[in-house]
Amino acid sequence: MLVSDILDAKDIDVVGITPEMTVEDAARTMTRHGIGAVLVLAGDRVLGIISERDLARGVAARGGAVLADRVGDIMTKSVVVCAPDNTVESVMSVMTERRIRHLPVVERGRLVGVVSIGDVVKALIDEVRHEADDLRRYIVAG
Repeated sequence: MLVSDILDAKDIDVVGITPEMTVEDAARTMTRHGIGAVLVLAGDRVLGIISERDLARGVAARGGAVLADRVGDIMTKSVVVCAPDNTVESVMSVMTERRIRHLPVVERGRLVGVVSIGDVVKALIDEVRHEADDLRRYIVAG
């Protein structure tokens, strides 16, 4: 199974913000959309990502004053990305090794979607269920 298969099965709308927005804007955006991270974008180019972890680190370092800071000041700038033709297994391995829960999907330098660890786990569970169903049908037909 490929990352493109996950994207085909989910809503492609990606929530993004700009680096000039405030950290408070980022937190409100994540809350409003029920997401744990939001991409920092310039059009369809990924500049960074700000996650709940980044927010927690900012609060630990600066207290409530961090809410007035620019997103660009606390975002993670070295964003790990994947491609639509990456396997789900390889993406899961990267997420586990790097301890990240969201991967932007980039093709030719342009954002085409985002996959979360939840998307990956669901895809793998669905694949295992499908294989088990195929085996059951094969045994019954045999």
